[in-house]
Amino acid sequence: MFESTLDPALLSGWGVRSGDWQWGASVQQEVLPRVAVEVGYQRRWLVNFLVTDNLARGAAEHTLFGVNVPSDPRLPGGGGGVLEGLYNVTPTAAVRLNDNFQTLSTDYGDYTQIANSVYLNVTARPRSGLVLQGGFNTANTGTDYCEVRSTIPEWTVLGAQSPTNPWCDTSTGWVTRVTGLGTYTIPKVDVLIAGTFRSDQGVSLAANWAAPNSATVGLNRAFAGVAGTTVTVNLIEPGTLYGDRINQFDMRFAKILRFGRTRTNVGVDLYNVANSAPVLGYNQTFVANGAWLAPTSVLQPRFVKFSAQIDF
Repeated sequence: MFESTLDPALLSGWGVRSGDWQWGASVQQEVLPRVAVEVGYQRRWLVNFLVTDNLARGAAEHTLFGVNVPSDPRLPGGGGGVLEGLYNVTPTAAVRLNDNFQTLSTDYGDYTQIANSVYLNVTARPRSGLVLQGGFNTANTGTDYCEVRSTIPEWTVLGAQSPTNPWCDTSTGWVTRVTGLGTYTIPKVDVLIAGTFRSDQGVSLAANWAAPNSATVGLNRAFAGVAGTTVTVNLIEPGTLYGDRINQFDMRFAKILRFGRTRTNVGVDLYNVANSAPVLGYNQTFVANGAWLAPTSVLQPRFVKFSAQIDF
């Protein structure tokens, strides 16, 4: 059982709700006849993060330790060495009832998340019925909550912060998306030909290892406050290793048919024209020399869709 309390200061007043600020600037210019270029920059940062402090446990009642990383040629640097910066509650504090208190992170230290992005778009209409458009967007997001983590090591956020996640100061690196679009309507016969292209960064990869107590450095006791005899540790810093880049090219052919007052749009859509198969999902549970990073899903194969829309 446990108690959970919300800081009364969060219930009213200015600057207590989670939110974000952002600003940006862009410039658009015709560089050639019927050809325009737009360039822009945007900065966004989040504010008023909420954290949960278990008042039944103090920061000093957590043991700082590390783990010996297994050797595996698939890990960055081939693995090995010691990954430090993990916490485990002391056995004495682990048996106390939780007394959770939710409040703003500013009471415990700095917590920042800032994203910077740059984009470029080009639009061209070189002749009647033809439209070409393409560009890219690249963004880098940095997150740092190390001060908060050192003050309340027990703080847990699903999918992010936990006592056994040492990665409190991370960056995604520059993640880039490239897109392209072209359409052409053949005169007199009203046939539309269109193509789209999209290239996205692959998924961020992790190596979630069930670290046994025998692999710890500096703990010198059994794990406390956890189920079982292992703790899950991500051996790879987030934002440093990504999967296959995901490229997809689609096409569409459409024809407008008119019969009296009836207008029918008949189309054929062809998806993943190149029938490429980049990996979308990976097994991110790490086992030395095991099935880590085995594909769990790939891009859908090439397929065709027929459609018709009748207006009357």
